Amino acid sequence: MHVHYVEEDGELVDIVPFCSDSCHRTWCRENNERYGGWNGVQPGGYSSEWCASCGVITWAGDEACDCLKNNVVVGRFPRESGEKCEHGNWIQLPG
Repeated sequence: MHVHYVEEDGELVDIVPFCSDSCHRTWCRENNERYGGWNGVQPGGYSSEWCASCGVITWAGDEACDCLKNNVVVGRFPRESGEKCEHGNWIQLPG
């Protein structure tokens, strides 16, 4: 997982997850954030995370099914309807 750190007045206020460096760059450009360089191979937490740019799952948390844990497609075009696995879990959030 790639991440972008959002800081205000020298304080960390948000950590934004991405599936790829390309999505990280796109999000920074679209949100007027300074791209601080490649920041990949970051571990996630206990819950699942989705890419802030394309909506695909970037980190499958402890509660995730194998469909989410084995999802390796990154940098997808956002879909208006999103995509769910056979278990009814979101693989890609609606665009």
